[in-house]
Amino acid sequence: MSLYNFAEVEKEVLEYWKKNDIYGRVKQSRKDSKPFYFIDGPPYATGSIHMGTAWNKIIKDVYLRFFRMLGYDVWDQPGYDTHGTPIETKVEKELGFKSKRDIERYGVEPFVKRCREFATKYIDVMSGQFANLGVWMDWKNPYLTLNNKYIEGAWFTFKKAFENGFLYKGKYPVHVCPRCETVVAYNEIEYAKQTDTSIYVKLRVKGQKNKFLVVWTTTPWTLPGNTGVMVHPDFTYVEAEMGNGEIWIVAKDKLQGMMDAIEAGYRILREFPGSELKGMRYEGPLHDRLHLPAMTDAYRVILSDRYVHLEEGTGLVHTAPGHGKEDFDAGTKAGLPALCPVGIDGLLTKEAGKYAGKKARAVDQEIIQDLEKDGMLVYKHPHTHDYPMCWRCETPLLQIGVSQWFFKVTAVRDKLLSENAKVNWVPKWAGERFNDWLQNLGDWPISRQRYWGIPLPIWECGCGHIEVIGSYAELKKKSSIKEEIDFHRPAIDGVKLSCPECKEKMSRVPDVLDVWFDSGVCTWASLDYPRRKDLFEKMWPSYFQTEGPDQFRGWWNSQMITGVLTFGKAPFRNVLLHGFVMDVKGIKLSKSKGNFIDPQEVLDKYGRDVLRFYLMSNPVWNDFYFNWEEIKEVSRMFTVLWNTYAFVKTYAPKKPARAPELMVEDRWIISRLNSLIEKKSDAEGFEMHKLVQGLRDFILRDFSRWYIKIIRDRVSPWYEGRDKAAAEYTLNYVLENLVRMLAPVTPLIAEKIHLDMHGRDSVHMEKWPRADSGLIDKKIEEEMAVVENMIENMNALRQEKGIKLRWPVREAVILPSEGNREKLESVVKNLGEVIKGMGNAKEIRLTKKDVASGKEFSMGRVGLGEVLQDEALLRELVRNVQVSRKENGLMVQDKIKASFDSDAKTLETLKHFKNELMTGVGSEAVNFGKFEGEAKGALDFEGAKIRFGFRKAA
Repeated sequence: MSLYNFAEVEKEVLEYWKKNDIYGRVKQSRKDSKPFYFIDGPPYATGSIHMGTAWNKIIKDVYLRFFRMLGYDVWDQPGYDTHGTPIETKVEKELGFKSKRDIERYGVEPFVKRCREFATKYIDVMSGQFANLGVWMDWKNPYLTLNNKYIEGAWFTFKKAFENGFLYKGKYPVHVCPRCETVVAYNEIEYAKQTDTSIYVKLRVKGQKNKFLVVWTTTPWTLPGNTGVMVHPDFTYVEAEMGNGEIWIVAKDKLQGMMDAIEAGYRILREFPGSELKGMRYEGPLHDRLHLPAMTDAYRVILSDRYVHLEEGTGLVHTAPGHGKEDFDAGTKAGLPALCPVGIDGLLTKEAGKYAGKKARAVDQEIIQDLEKDGMLVYKHPHTHDYPMCWRCETPLLQIGVSQWFFKVTAVRDKLLSENAKVNWVPKWAGERFNDWLQNLGDWPISRQRYWGIPLPIWECGCGHIEVIGSYAELKKKSSIKEEIDFHRPAIDGVKLSCPECKEKMSRVPDVLDVWFDSGVCTWASLDYPRRKDLFEKMWPSYFQTEGPDQFRGWWNSQMITGVLTFGKAPFRNVLLHGFVMDVKGIKLSKSKGNFIDPQEVLDKYGRDVLRFYLMSNPVWNDFYFNWEEIKEVSRMFTVLWNTYAFVKTYAPKKPARAPELMVEDRWIISRLNSLIEKKSDAEGFEMHKLVQGLRDFILRDFSRWYIKIIRDRVSPWYEGRDKAAAEYTLNYVLENLVRMLAPVTPLIAEKIHLDMHGRDSVHMEKWPRADSGLIDKKIEEEMAVVENMIENMNALRQEKGIKLRWPVREAVILPSEGNREKLESVVKNLGEVIKGMGNAKEIRLTKKDVASGKEFSMGRVGLGEVLQDEALLRELVRNVQVSRKENGLMVQDKIKASFDSDAKTLETLKHFKNELMTGVGSEAVNFGKFEGEAKGALDFEGAKIRFGFRKAA
């Protein structure tokens, strides 16, 4: 067996593709066919690809190639995300900036220019790396979210949402990054373990010197924003008298735990439902140190059966409506003011009094010290919890009330859910998971106080009038610009509109859009819609998308929302979920963890096709555990495939023009092949792994290990039987179709074999094989499976008895198990010659007697007769001569003249098998009793010594 030289093959094919523009010709061959609209989830082009991004593009390429072979005109445009704070953060790092003020001092225009340069400088690098994986996409024409036509598609959607009443401006508590100084949407939040100081705080009941409400919080910096306390109307609360005479109000179920922590005694004065506390007023925490505005309805108890629980704390919830969504929801419904003395930069404002100008979170310890001085601190302890972090710079986030533009997602939630129900999610549970996400969506804060992004297309006038621009044509009509400008900041900031109400100048709101909005509109913006209508009308919505589970809350979330807001429907039909790539221990690949695997390293060791086949071998929605031993096994399969191809090329170089009468084994392998072709439906249903697994089994078991072994003698150069043509036809028929099925997954080796067999065009121009149901014989397939199992056990029995596989035995004795005699009689009748050939037995005998020294198989028990020593000698001698032929550089078709010398008895045996011997060694003449020739060798067999010699015949 010769190893598959992947480097040589792949280099040759890649050069052939480039020289002959095969990609372009393949696309042209499907032009004007039924459209297949694939949309690429756009990554950031920030450097080199990794195994996860390689897997992502390979999955996409396999399906695009497959559907192209089904006859579709496949849209295969790649895309790149180019905007957002991920790019800004990288540039800030390059420039050594620490805050937004550094950007303002540097200048918005040069900063945006640097962002554009950074966002685009690696696009060609990454495209080249993806193409090097064998991925066919339109790398010369990717969609970029920074192009004006793309931005116009986003503005179109924004205006649609405005016109339909889904856009509003409001002050609402949202997560902000104090470093980036901008909002972070719910779908952008990452969580990490943080340890903060949690505190139990007393709040003095108004007019009661010694009575206190006790609350618990893990965010002391939000106490200046406290305006209420939430209790559950149905929980039982107590007034507990302490040793110093103070009376503390706490939920009964939380009292003992708190007292144990502070090691204090107490006496319960009374128990009562939480509803009795409604309206109770208290003195605001830290009120002597704050400079808050007058508030008539603040500092009172409100009820909530939704947000109060007894898992942690005291059963009384510190409520700061300006610092939390739950607090805002319950607080505003109850009329509490939404106070927020913290700015978007994370600094406390002048309302925070002595704490003004200090950083939220950093000020915690000072606040705790002041509470302790005032006698209001009950207890403090470290508390480790999941804390929201900025996905861009990993800064801990703050929840503060800020004025932002929102999409009213809650108004279309039912429509989002009904549209999701129409999408074919693979696997189905992925759709259920996305459904759960959609059910919990809040309104989307869409504006960002940043620089590098799609500008918010809102112009405001001092009179209160606003204009939302939805296209370049509208902008040109309503402004004084004469020609198209770059739509980014700061150029767009200089564009003024004339207010139709008061005729004054209108200025653009200086915000940019959430970067997830960029990718959310990709299914129409990448087609240059609305400037260009034809592609959108021909293809939308997208037929196929595939990404990882992080896109439930990311790309798929923003796509579904923008699709429904713009067109009232989901922008995708079929979505395939894929997992993450892990190491063999289940740890995510990372340079910092020392388990990073560079895709190029795998290509250098095993080649593109091996990596592709390996990555497609299992359900892609599961995480992939990369294992070097497993990929080595896959590479061995390619060696088997290559040698199978070499066998066909050597022994059946030409396919007979017409199908001759087939033998049973020919009909079996053709049936197996057509059954495999039928797995097209699995691949069409985005379960490609089933086809890939079927291909692997077919190559390793059915074709190479079984069929070729059965027919090897039928295609010998010296064999002249009538069934030779049938074997040659079958080998070529199977290989041709096998190569076409392999083409989407392993495009390079498939191309090489195709070109060698046909010498024209490309396998990727071929159509997917059509299964011929008339050639599928499930009975033969089932019976052959029985034979395979029988032979496997016969071979195991040979090993136990020390009988070599090439030594013939007189018979195979079969005892059917109960209920299987009739089935086995059919197996023997139909496949008896296969059993004899593969089991190397002269006869088959069904018996009713026990086979004492036999082996169990699927339908009974099988045993072996005696070894036929003379024929065993012949087989050993033929093998030795064949090995010597190969060592001496002879080709399969080369004839020899041979001589054999041994004792008289052995020579008589050889003379008896003269014809078989000549055929077996490829000899046109043979001499017995002589030892001559250019090549010589010897064999010792069961005491007999045979010398042989040969030379190549003229």
